[in-house]
Amino acid sequence: MDIKVTLVLTERGRKHTSLGFDRVDILDFGYAQDGTLETVLCIGQYSEGHVPTGSFGIFPIVGADIFDDLFMHYNVEKEGE
Repeated sequence: MDIKVTLVLTERGRKHTSLGFDRVDILDFGYAQDGTLETVLCIGQYSEGHVPTGSFGIFPIVGADIFDDLFMHYNVEKEGE
């Protein structure tokens, strides 16, 4: 399993995200028949009230959450940060 990119929650996003992850590693993408992005497969550390629990899980982000949450409230983490 290769990690393609790591996304980190922005300060603005911390107040608005419904995903609840400080950072997510993108594992894979899934596309609909018409070529639009449909699913983003991620691995992330679970949190309760934005406090990390120490446990990780693999989960899909689908539909409007991709564009309205993930792409709006997360930034790509650059190497070395």
